[in-house]
Amino acid sequence: PAASVVGTDGFGTLNNCANGYTPWGTYLTCEENINGYFGATTTASGSPVNDTTFVPNARESRYGFNAAGFGYNWHHHDARFDLNTAQGRAEADKFGWVVEVDPFNPNAKPVKRTALGRIKHEGAEHTLAADGRVVVYMGDDQAGEYIYKFVTKNKYNPTNRAANLNLLDEGTLYVARFAAGTVAGDNLGPGEWLELSMNVPVLAANFATLGDLLVNTRKAADLVGATRMDRPEWLAVNPTAPGEIYCTLTNNSGRTAGTVDEANPRANNRYGHIIRWTEDEQNASARSFQWQLFVQCGDPTLSDASRQGNIQGDKFGSPDGLWFDDRGILWVQTDISTSIVSRPLAERGDYRNIGNNQMLAYDAVDGVFKRFLTGPRGCEITGVVTTPDLRTMFVNVQHPGEPAS
Repeated sequence: PAASVVGTDGFGTLNNCANGYTPWGTYLTCEENINGYFGATTTASGSPVNDTTFVPNARESRYGFNAAGFGYNWHHHDARFDLNTAQGRAEADKFGWVVEVDPFNPNAKPVKRTALGRIKHEGAEHTLAADGRVVVYMGDDQAGEYIYKFVTKNKYNPTNRAANLNLLDEGTLYVARFAAGTVAGDNLGPGEWLELSMNVPVLAANFATLGDLLVNTRKAADLVGATRMDRPEWLAVNPTAPGEIYCTLTNNSGRTAGTVDEANPRANNRYGHIIRWTEDEQNASARSFQWQLFVQCGDPTLSDASRQGNIQGDKFGSPDGLWFDDRGILWVQTDISTSIVSRPLAERGDYRNIGNNQMLAYDAVDGVFKRFLTGPRGCEITGVVTTPDLRTMFVNVQHPGEPAS
């Protein structure tokens, strides 16, 4: 079909990463590394080649768009993905959203819920606020990006499914700021949810409309002074501790000593960490919270203290997937880079003692991480769910055997 340059229609979804669901039974699929599918060519037909003279605008640069993309070369065959066409540049803004899919209605079109912001989405974890509004927590999966939450305008109606189907269209988007505590180095402190709307003067001065702001969600978060995190990925709501939320921060080897902070305390953070917070009054719609570092990952057998971490139990690094079962057991999955786990152990550098990607279980009663399974070489462990009786578990083993290059 013909593309809509003005952006009122979107055709398809891509690079769907982690997911979520809603209380009314719809599925939320999250568009992540959207920039990799776009590129720029020197010609509109014939045998196009990458155009190294392509200059992204500020928004395109902020989301990583460039002439070559990830090498998929879609832009060589479809003008929708060619950034040297007006169509391609308009198309780029149509990706980077949370997409709601209704599995109970095969005739329903999937809907991009733009009110939740345009980022490199990694998951959409929901819970209910004290007044019945729906709250969705989201991570932007790139080093130095942010943690967000969205609070719906209207309340969830448990007796009328149809009344909830557009609930995610209206509400308020927030981004997290993690402030330092009163004692330096204790890795805990207060936090604040910063509103991203046209009600905020600095945002109203920089964006023409709410739609403009949402397409530029990363810039809006920059402007309000949110905390840059070490690659925010999955989030999980603790079912046994009201208002308690966890987020995996996979790694950030690019963080320098001059940019560390209490919530991201390690320079060259190759192992990552997990942060948790409790919303004030245990209410998910609260504007403030109290946070602490849950665990710093690493290898306690190394001599360098900055790489040892503080794990009790089995060691791991690069935490990614995160999920609570109904008992309150926290399941943690790792995503060590394929460039590392596809190599023999002796060639894995900082990860030589950790092994392949794995899934661990954490029970708050004993405070110990216990390895549950290990994947084959070259894979990522990502995604887990059980049947209600907890007798059957489904675990996703992604791209096993993938080579290092």
